[in-house]
Amino acid sequence: MPEMSKISRFEPFLKKLASPVVLFFALPWLMVILVMGTLAQKYGGLYKAQELYFSGWVLWFGPLPLPGSYPTIGLITLCLFAKFLLYSPWKIEKAGTILTHLGVLVLLIGGLVTALSQKEGFMMIAEGQTLSTISDYHARVVNIEKNDEAFANLDLSSINEGDNLADLAGLPFSAIVTMKCDNCRPQPLDKPRDNLHGLAQKIQLTSIPDEKEPEANLSGLMIDFGGDAIGKGQAGTYLMMEEIPHKPTITNKGDSYSFSMGRRQTPLPFSLSLEKFERDMHPGTDMARAFTSSVVVKDNTLEWPSTIRMNEPLRYKGYTFYQSSFSMRPDGVYSIFSVVQNKGRLIPYVASILIFAGLLVHLFLRLTKQKSV
Repeated sequence: MPEMSKISRFEPFLKKLASPVVLFFALPWLMVILVMGTLAQKYGGLYKAQELYFSGWVLWFGPLPLPGSYPTIGLITLCLFAKFLLYSPWKIEKAGTILTHLGVLVLLIGGLVTALSQKEGFMMIAEGQTLSTISDYHARVVNIEKNDEAFANLDLSSINEGDNLADLAGLPFSAIVTMKCDNCRPQPLDKPRDNLHGLAQKIQLTSIPDEKEPEANLSGLMIDFGGDAIGKGQAGTYLMMEEIPHKPTITNKGDSYSFSMGRRQTPLPFSLSLEKFERDMHPGTDMARAFTSSVVVKDNTLEWPSTIRMNEPLRYKGYTFYQSSFSMRPDGVYSIFSVVQNKGRLIPYVASILIFAGLLVHLFLRLTKQKSV
C-alpha cells in the first residue's frame, strides 16, 4: 500500500510526462537542433557543430539559454519510459505496439551508452612499425621527460601565455610560456635575437586562424627557461611545435629534462604491426581508389595476421580499425586508421530487431483481426 500511495502521489505528473503533448513539442525542437547543427558544419566544422548542437546541455540563442540535445532527448526518453511502463495497454492485441516502443527505448538507451563510452582516435603507422597506442583527434599534450623517463603530462588546453610550467608540473626551474598558438605557421626568423636556442634561432611561430576541424591544427609554444638552477648558457627562449621532432632539453643539477608536444595517446590492450600497405590507383591517374593494409595483431603471446580494407574494418576487444587514408612523408608511406571504441555498438542492432519484430507482430495481429471479422 505505501508503494501504491507513493505512485498515486506522482500520478498527475506521470500522466503529463507520458502525454503525447511532450513529444509534440520535444520532437520538432530536436529536429530544429539537428537542422541547425547540420548547417553549422559548413561554417564551423563537424567538431564544433557536434560540440555546440549535438553534445550540449544548453543551446544559446544570443543571450537566451535554450534546451540542448541532451535534455531534449532525455525528456523524450522519460516520456516513452513512463508511457511504456505505466500506461501501456498490456494486452496481446497491443503486443506489436509494445515491442515497437521497447525497441525505440532500447535505441535511445544505446545512444546514451554510446555518448558516454565512445572514444575516437586514429593510428598513423608505417610499414614495419608496431604501435600499441592511438592518437586523439583533438587533445594536445606537453610531455616532459626527466632522464628519458616520464615526468609530467600537461593538457595543452590548460596552458596559457604567462603560465609557469614549474607551477603546473613541479619543475625545479622557471619555464614561462611567452607564446601559445593553437594553430601555428612556422616562418623563417626575421632577424637574430639574443637568448634564442634550438629551433628558435632559425624560425618563429605565427598564430593563424583555426581550421574547421581541430585535427588539422598544428599547435606550438615559445617557452622562456630561466633561473640559477639550470646549466650554464641554457637560459633563454626555446620553441616547440607539434609534428616537429626536435625536443628542447634543459640540464638541471645533473638531470636532463626534455620537452615535446603532440596528441594525447591512449594505450591499447594489444599492439598492431603493419606488414604491407597497398594502394589501388584509378587507371591513368595518381588518385587512389582503394587502400589495403596487411597487419599483424599481437596480444601477449598470441599473434595473427589480418587485412584492413575500405569498408572491411578490423574488430578486436571492443576496438574497430577503419582504413581511412594514407600519408606520404619524406621517410615513407604511412597508413592511417580511424579507431573507434564503442561499448554500445550492438545495442542499435538489438533495437532495430525489436522494432522490426514489433511492426511484424502488429501487422500480423491486424490481418488476423480483419479475417476473423
